[in-house]
Amino acid sequence: MKTVAKKDLERILSGWAEKYEVFAPVWTEAGECLLGCFTPQAFTLDYKKLPLSPKGLFLPPTEIIFQFERGDYRDVLSRKDRIIFGLRPCDMMGLLQASSFMTRDHQDIYYQSRLNPAITIVVACPQAQNDTCFCTTTLSGPVARKGFDLQFYDQGETFLVEAGSSRGRDLLSGLSLADMDETSARQRISEFERHAVKSIPEAESVVEAMHKMGEQNDFSGVWEDLGARCIACGGCSFVCPTCTCFNVYDQAFSPERGVRVRAWDACLYGGFTREASGHNPRQTQAQRLRRRHEHKLRDYSKVDIQDGLCGCVGCGRCSDFCPVHIGTLEVARAISGAG
Repeated sequence: MKTVAKKDLERILSGWAEKYEVFAPVWTEAGECLLGCFTPQAFTLDYKKLPLSPKGLFLPPTEIIFQFERGDYRDVLSRKDRIIFGLRPCDMMGLLQASSFMTRDHQDIYYQSRLNPAITIVVACPQAQNDTCFCTTTLSGPVARKGFDLQFYDQGETFLVEAGSSRGRDLLSGLSLADMDETSARQRISEFERHAVKSIPEAESVVEAMHKMGEQNDFSGVWEDLGARCIACGGCSFVCPTCTCFNVYDQAFSPERGVRVRAWDACLYGGFTREASGHNPRQTQAQRLRRRHEHKLRDYSKVDIQDGLCGCVGCGRCSDFCPVHIGTLEVARAISGAG
């Protein structure tokens, strides 16, 4: 394995940026830390859980997927070589889950055109990022198990760097980095993980809620109460690393020219399941809220969860940003405490 001094990382990223489009944690002019285009002036290692997951880099909030003009149709594909530095392990798991869903039954060429060339670099979590983290419960952290090209482990003034793919090894081969004995490196990683795990509380309510929901218990009272509070803003879906719901619409610029657009959607919106007949199988907010959380905690494909516990990766963003406090943790506590 390799080690890299933190003071050299800005220079390394700058070198990569000459060949790749590099995304990394950066400070915006508004004072927010986001995963954005790397610049030495804005780059930071002083970050925790970023407010937005990286899914927008692969499934943008709004994207043109093809253009049409006078009967000619042309796909719009992104083929940029990218390096994404600073992913947290839960976000790596979220990316694996979302990618499995987006490519399992149909090869989504628009999604894959962004996914396939991307090099992913995870920065493992040395501790809980805040009090809503429960990645150890969902088996998605505090270190990534697979999917990454490189993973960085904080060792104080340096990072220990683990390669997870041939692309990662090739990326390291162009750098002059110090080597570390494999046995010593594995011991340090094990100690890093043990320390990190101790700081992340187990979300026993999530496991209990999954068990209760699996027994088909009636929690109509819980869903009605939560549905009455939900304001249907869709924020929980938009910050979630594994939510992939989208809408598709055509926009005509003239009778002979236009585009087809794909945009994020949310199952909490009243029109999401409304049929052409006008019938809506989920007419109330309680029903819509119930379906979203059942999809995360009970009804999911074993292929898509990528060896995790469920369709939730335990990042806690829904709890962080829901204005009326109906994140997965709050829902799980309500379910586990019912009946």
